[in-house]
Amino acid sequence: MAMAMYMCGVGVAMIADVTGKQEKTVERWIRRIAPHCEGLIKQELSKQNHSFTSEYLQMDELWSYLWRKKTKVWIWTGIDVVTRVFIAFHIGDRSGDSAKALIETIKARIHGVPGLITTDGLEAYVEKIKVYFKGSMYAQVVKEWEGGRISRVYKKVISSHSLDQVVEFISGLKNVGKTVNTSYVERFNLTLRCCLSSLIRRTLAAAKIKEELEGQMFLFQVFYNFVRPHMSLTLGKGRGKQKRTPAIAAGLTDHIWSWEEVLLYPPNYHD
Repeated sequence: MAMAMYMCGVGVAMIADVTGKQEKTVERWIRRIAPHCEGLIKQELSKQNHSFTSEYLQMDELWSYLWRKKTKVWIWTGIDVVTRVFIAFHIGDRSGDSAKALIETIKARIHGVPGLITTDGLEAYVEKIKVYFKGSMYAQVVKEWEGGRISRVYKKVISSHSLDQVVEFISGLKNVGKTVNTSYVERFNLTLRCCLSSLIRRTLAAAKIKEELEGQMFLFQVFYNFVRPHMSLTLGKGRGKQKRTPAIAAGLTDHIWSWEEVLLYPPNYHD
């Protein structure tokens, strides 16, 4: 129950009030579960345990603060748009090294290369994508700012493909929009902010250190991929409808996981 509340954006103090436990106890639970979730993600998303590949990859960055807003960090995220699988994240600065770290992790968790990749206009992505995802279509959604507001948005194809080829590829996929966009990863980042109290912009629950924030991110990655059904992935209607998580859509599992199943997950599950 505590983990379910924590993934709904409820802070540790309020969870302690509801459960009748001390705040230190709830914090200890989270610290103990975080490395367990990290092991689960690394095991389940390891290429040797699945045949998943990303048809349409979107990447983006969002910022947050660590202890008392003294340190600003960037959280880089990558999702598969078709299945909504949260493939990987990296916490660092907004440099090419961070882009490389994210892309390397994604590369290690999917088979082949994505058919299409879209990002914002950050230059840090360009060279790394050309090296690690050679052959993928790659387009950027570039936003120009003026006076604190977006003054212009345009689309730019970085790979050797034409915009018409990219749009034609998108039209062949289901539930991914009709044109070049980064809407799905941006909406994902909003969900991430809403679910983790430490990422809410005006919060008293900011993570104290980078390792603590990484642990929370692994918790969320398990929750988002395996526990939380995604509305857009539902099959059928009425009584016969089938709710699905991103992990089900990607073929990583055949059922929605409960928190009990997550916590009892053995690290050598596939051995």
